[in-house]
Amino acid sequence: MDDLFSRFGLSTKETETFTKLLTLGAQPISVVAKHVGIPRSSMYFIVEKLKEHRLIEEFDRAGIKYVKCIPVKDIADVLKAEERNIKQTLLLLEEKLPTLQALESTLSVTPKVKFSEGKESVMKMYESLAQEKELYAFFNPETVQRMMPAYLNIIHEAVNEHGSSAKEIAVDCEEARTYKRKFDSTRHQIKILPRGATFLSDCIICRERICMISYGENQIAAVEIFSQTLASTQRTVFEQVWNSLK
Repeated sequence: MDDLFSRFGLSTKETETFTKLLTLGAQPISVVAKHVGIPRSSMYFIVEKLKEHRLIEEFDRAGIKYVKCIPVKDIADVLKAEERNIKQTLLLLEEKLPTLQALESTLSVTPKVKFSEGKESVMKMYESLAQEKELYAFFNPETVQRMMPAYLNIIHEAVNEHGSSAKEIAVDCEEARTYKRKFDSTRHQIKILPRGATFLSDCIICRERICMISYGENQIAAVEIFSQTLASTQRTVFEQVWNSLK
């Protein structure tokens, strides 16, 4: 029976109490406790749990409190009533969700972090970027061309195929100058860092996540941070750098 009643959230002892009551019929709590083999004080807690799930009923007779199981055929009605309650609660939540979200402090939300290791895993992360509507990137085209050539144009593809907008700041190199000549446009703006300014990892900032990619000699890894607050902060930093460049 545990496999059935565990779905009600009942413990083994609570299930045992219910099935014992099925065979005993209506009994005082002290009698049920004796048959189950637990103290009467503990049985009161079990009875309350079973009442919460509407699996037993309680009544007084001659000043003594009795409990009994609901008819077995009525258990299905209990589940159906719970199902209706869940549906009504979901509808109410949908109605109230905008108000709750307006009250929610963004500082109270713990960012979700995802790690990707190896070229295949990082490639999947790159592919997901094509669905983003806003993209800001610090990147080294020479490194991407060497390590992930198939994904050098991923942001350009997002702009062309999905109507995204993008700003990219690239490390100065021949690949960067070629990239800028090919793709610089109103919706896909590209600037190049002054000669000598460089970095060894890339950072792509979206509306609600930050993707940081690290390139080793023979290994690639990425970290994604899903946080609207942190992404907003990084966009502010990006814009400061962007506005300082010609």
